[in-house]
Order: sequence, then C-alpha cells, then structure tokens
Amino acid sequence: MLFGKKKSQSSPVARNLRRRFHHLLIVKRKEGSFPASIARPRHSALRQPMSPGMKMLRSLFGIILLGGVILGIAYTVFFSSFFTVTKVALEKNGNAVAGSSIEPFLDKIRGKNLLFLNPDILAREIEQTFKNEVLLVRVGKSYSHKAVVKVEEYPAIFNFIVLTPEKNQKFVLNQIGYSILENTAIKDIPNLTLRTNKPFPGKGVLIEKAKMEPIASSFRNFKNIFGMKILEGEWLKVERELHLKTERNFEIWIDLTANVDQQLLKLKRALPKLDIYHEPLEYIDLRIAGGENEKVIFKRRK
Repeated sequence: MLFGKKKSQSSPVARNLRRRFHHLLIVKRKEGSFPASIARPRHSALRQPMSPGMKMLRSLFGIILLGGVILGIAYTVFFSSFFTVTKVALEKNGNAVAGSSIEPFLDKIRGKNLLFLNPDILAREIEQTFKNEVLLVRVGKSYSHKAVVKVEEYPAIFNFIVLTPEKNQKFVLNQIGYSILENTAIKDIPNLTLRTNKPFPGKGVLIEKAKMEPIASSFRNFKNIFGMKILEGEWLKVERELHLKTERNFEIWIDLTANVDQQLLKLKRALPKLDIYHEPLEYIDLRIAGGENEKVIFKRRK
C-alpha cells in the first residue's frame, strides 16, 4: 500500500482573487492604460514623441545638407575646370582646307564650358567661311575636357587638265566645280580635259554647278549602269559635248544639253544587238535624240 501526500487545494477566496487579477490585466491591456514598460517594452522608444527642439535641429540639418549639395554642383559647373575645354580635336576627310585655316575657329571654343557650348553656331560659321570647300561640319562634346570638330569636305572628283596655246594647267576639282588644288593631280580620280584659248586665273569655281552636274553624272552613271570604268573625258565647252574614254578603249559621245540618263539608257536598250564588252569599237554616238527604238550610232575599229 502506497502512501502519498495529499494535494492541497486553494480556498474559494484565493481562486476568486486570481480571477479578478487576470480580468484586470486583460481590461488594462485593451484600454492601453497598462504601463508601457510592462505591456510593450520593445516599442517604447518609437512611441516617445520628438521634442520641438529635435524637430528643428533635424530640419536645419536637412537644409544645410541640401544647400551644400546645390553649392557643390554650382561650383563644379560654373567655377571649376571640370567642364572646361582644354583639347579640341580636328577630323577632316580631305585636303581642300588646311588645318591651320580652321585653327582660329578652334581657338574660339578652347577654355569654354562644354555645358554651355553651342556647337551649331561654330559649325555654321565654318561652313559659311569655306562654303566652296566644306559640305558639312559637326561639333561634338567628349566629356569632360574635349571637343571634336568633324569637317566633311566636298569630294574631289576630277583632275581638270586645261590645254591652251599659252600654257597647260592642272587643277583638282571638287563636286561643285571648285578648284581645291592647283598644279597637282590625284591618282584615284579620272581626268577631265578642256581645250581653250585662255588659261584659267587660278583657284575658284572653274566649272559652274549647272555645267558640272551633267558632266559628273555622265562619269558616275556610265560606270553604275554598264560596270565599265571611265579612264578620262574631254569637255567640248563650245559644242557642249562630253567625250568619255572607257577602259575598253572606245569613246562615248554625250550631248550635255540633253538628259544624260536617257542617253545612257538608250545605249543599255541596244546591248542585245551591240556587245560593247567584246566588240572592237572606236566610238558610240548618243547625241542623236529620238524615240526609244532609235538606232545607236557607232563605229567599229578597222
């Protein structure tokens, strides 16, 4: 037989006091009147209101910080040398305009602020000054201290050979008929010869634009249409004709007062009956105007 100590039981009064105490805890927590140090010890610091002095101090610190940032940016932009142009690079695709001639324009942007540099003004000024040599100018910014000036010149298209009783002259003409070089020639462009009584005065527009366009078009489009290279040409100024000498050693006679493309297309339509690639030809005359079915005049070599 086992003997144990009898479990003591609380009196009804003690049990009633415990129930009342627990009920009071629950009520106080719901009403929020329970001491914060006991009810929510982890969030007590967050619920403490900020004093007016601390609010003012924090606002003052924010204003000072913002002002410092603004002053720093303003100093960097307006007073420091961070955006000052110290180097100007010149890039150009030809020799019509010497670099020394453009140098005064480059000096205008050295020492300037890149952020306030207006590239269009400088570009238009260079284009206007060298309007016969320069096709397009672009001014770029390469942060933080460099500007790049790109000059695109009119391309050189002819070595212009002028034969006169007094003397012979040699020029290099660009796309608009302007003489960009004198007493020299460029190897990779064709020759255009003119026989005349008087020599040309020198550098300038030697062939007007209205006359230059059909001549240049004849050289360019013949090669594009027939895939045959033009070695040289002779401009008959009084007769207003152009004689082109091809790599097959025959000539094409063109009327410069008529539509050049129509004359070349007339020859293209005649290709089934006239083999210009193998036939031993002396010349082909495209000057005679007429309908699409007209004959192409040509002469074979003997």
